Amino acid sequence: MGGPPDITTTLSAWAPPLLTLAAALIALALMLRFAVPRGRSRPLRLKVLLRALLPARIIRSASGRADIAWFLFGMFFSASALGWALWSGEWFAGHMLHGLHIAFGSPAPIAAPAWVASTVMTLALFLAYEFAYWLNHSLSHRVGWMWEFHKVHHTAESLTPLTNFRVHPVDTILFFNMAAASAGIAMALVHFAFGRAGGGFLIHGTNALTFLATIIFSYLQHSHLWISLPGRAGRWLLSPAHHQIHHSVEERHHDRNFGSTLAIFDRLFGTLHLPTAKREKLRFGVDGIAYDPHGPIGAVLMPFADARRRIASDFDATKKGGPSPDRPLQSLRENA
Repeated sequence: MGGPPDITTTLSAWAPPLLTLAAALIALALMLRFAVPRGRSRPLRLKVLLRALLPARIIRSASGRADIAWFLFGMFFSASALGWALWSGEWFAGHMLHGLHIAFGSPAPIAAPAWVASTVMTLALFLAYEFAYWLNHSLSHRVGWMWEFHKVHHTAESLTPLTNFRVHPVDTILFFNMAAASAGIAMALVHFAFGRAGGGFLIHGTNALTFLATIIFSYLQHSHLWISLPGRAGRWLLSPAHHQIHHSVEERHHDRNFGSTLAIFDRLFGTLHLPTAKREKLRFGVDGIAYDPHGPIGAVLMPFADARRRIASDFDATKKGGPSPDRPLQSLRENA
């Protein structure tokens, strides 16, 4: 086991979240800057843009301050969190590919340019990430003990781009492992299909499509602005309005819009809820929590106690022949 990461490693780990967040804010600012309503002679000024992106009423709230703290914690945590994943995508890919060769033999390489294989790999890894995100997110709402860690994210009572970092470390580690398994399977299938190894296109060491989707969609999903993609576009891509519906405490919005960028898996599994073009009045947060969810004890330590209680309760219910421990979000919140 090595010691803590040095400053160079830490700074390099900070770079992706800082760069992608900055790029996402710039993209949102450009959208606001040039989306000038009729009758205005000039575009919005910088001061107005800053107030629109990060309103003082949200930043100064307890939930907003907690988001800032989670953002700072996330930059330090990202330097080591990847190392906490039990398996890597390459580990899964190696074992999956070995099994494919045993079962089907070694196929002859496809006579295709390298860029074709790289394009297919890039698309496959992007879809694998999107599926892993949907699956992990769905399970985090339906499996009791997983919800106790994931609900930290849902305790945000206001949404800003920084809410993206409001994630409990256990929640992060669970996702890393699931994403590694999904990516490994995708890599093995593409390698086997083309009969040769080959990587996808990268931007800053990240799958190019995932990187671009993060900038354009993922960081902006937690914007407080109602940016909606209704109709046909909203059936393929998830907008900030889709994700605000996901955070809503209303019962009709529970277990909806689990995806990251693409809406296809929500469509396939019946969890898609389309937003309206006009802003809906929503309330965010998690009701029924007996402690401060924004403080360090409530946000970091109490989920372990809640998860332990949930596991014990589910075990007792199973012994008594009660309902399945995997319950919908509504009952998970009611019993939080």
